[in-house]
Amino acid sequence: MTEPLERLFAPFAVRLLLAAISGVLFALAFPDYSVSWLALVALIPLLIALVRARGGWESFFLGWISQSIAWMIMVPWVVRVMSYYGGLPYVTGVLLFCAMSLFLGLYGGIFAVAVWLIAPRERFPRWLLVPLAWAAVEYARTYLFTGFPWNLLAASIVDYAPLIQIGRAAGPYFLGCLVLLPTIVIAWLLTQRSEPIAKVIAVGSVVIVIFVWWGTGYVAERWRTTRDAGDQTFVAALLQPNITQQMRWNESDVLAIYQRMMSMTLEAADHGADIIIWPESTVPLSYASTPFFKEAIESVSRERGVDIILGSVAEDPANPDRIWNAAFLVSGGRTIGHYDKIRLVPFGEYVPLRKMLFFAKKLVHAVGEFEFGTNDYPLVGKTEYGPAICYEVVFPQITRTQVRHGAGVLVTITNDAWYDGTSAPRQHLNQARLRAVEDDRDLLRAATTGISAFVDRTGRVVAEIPMGREGIIYAKFSTRHVVTPYVRFGDWFAWMAVAFVLVAIVVRKRKAVGS
Repeated sequence: MTEPLERLFAPFAVRLLLAAISGVLFALAFPDYSVSWLALVALIPLLIALVRARGGWESFFLGWISQSIAWMIMVPWVVRVMSYYGGLPYVTGVLLFCAMSLFLGLYGGIFAVAVWLIAPRERFPRWLLVPLAWAAVEYARTYLFTGFPWNLLAASIVDYAPLIQIGRAAGPYFLGCLVLLPTIVIAWLLTQRSEPIAKVIAVGSVVIVIFVWWGTGYVAERWRTTRDAGDQTFVAALLQPNITQQMRWNESDVLAIYQRMMSMTLEAADHGADIIIWPESTVPLSYASTPFFKEAIESVSRERGVDIILGSVAEDPANPDRIWNAAFLVSGGRTIGHYDKIRLVPFGEYVPLRKMLFFAKKLVHAVGEFEFGTNDYPLVGKTEYGPAICYEVVFPQITRTQVRHGAGVLVTITNDAWYDGTSAPRQHLNQARLRAVEDDRDLLRAATTGISAFVDRTGRVVAEIPMGREGIIYAKFSTRHVVTPYVRFGDWFAWMAVAFVLVAIVVRKRKAVGS
């Protein structure tokens, strides 16, 4: 770094400002703003600040502040859920939202400490550990403390179809690493004094990698769009009834909701649909224990020859207090079975550490009452459906396991009515689009109030119904049974990133002790 720049970045306030700018730029890469290209450069100010950080604690603080700001911009819809639907005072909702953002910001702090410990300086190869550190931290966020892989870096570029095709090789963590390549080369050029030949080699190498990344993705997208027809072809009807939460909670509206769903189901059957997909728990009745409901659905399936997938509560006949958030499959006039949601929403569908958090109150209806599902196999009717219910589609491992077990198409049912008018539904959909690419499967998404969508296996949205509208998407899709490297080998790259970063930190520590 040149002397003028060293003097400029000497005050802590300047480094703090750089970290904050990084947080803002990072958030702007995601919906509602969707300035996707910012993801390629958002962390440059933070890395510049970390190069000049005075120690590990300062590095942690800078990373924590940066990502805390990013989360505050990305997920303000949390306040709406807790205050408008959860019944909490608005101020309480804001405070809980801030606490959540500050907690998630800790992952940014961990990343920053890892960067400081790796200590990238003049030699560019060491800077390649920075994207690996980011991948390792994102992988940790997927699992630690119930897991929250929301808005992984890869989701920010989902609209750049050629760039996301590499996801089928190693998943979203590898894709996030590639996104950071322009970041590290620019940060290195701005902060390090290197020989011109070293700069040419570093920049040239990154440019070549990016070109290959884009070029192979472009070819893969064209091939899958124009030449690969898949196996069997079906027409699915994705129902979006536009039923609000207030309607679902009003007992006087139950019959009207049921009639609307049955009317849309018959309309879809008349249109020639092979499969009809309802959103998550649309009718506020228990499908399995409400005879007229169950008989009506089975009758339509039998008489019209259609498969029907619908969300409802599943109950344990021996213990009515045990319930699951489930997706039922009705095929050939019979209820074949149901898939029970495996990844529940913390404080939305269950209370983590219930005995310790005895003071935690319910924020939404039925919170804390659902059991965890354990069967991660497809539902089999006319074809093999790989279900994911609402929130769990943001976990790459859920759909990957379904495909490993034979799913030929991905089906996700959701109720995003909680987030009407916010960025959450678009963020949710963008993450589902990554699953289509990673697993090389078409994805059928039915949402209560939107956004319902048909996503092809390149991650492209073929058709969608926006929030707040009623309608049906007729999606002509093909099943597939090809297994991608990501499906076959899983998160090998994420584990490799964790190992490389830990080894680099240990080696650096030993060198420091030795000197």
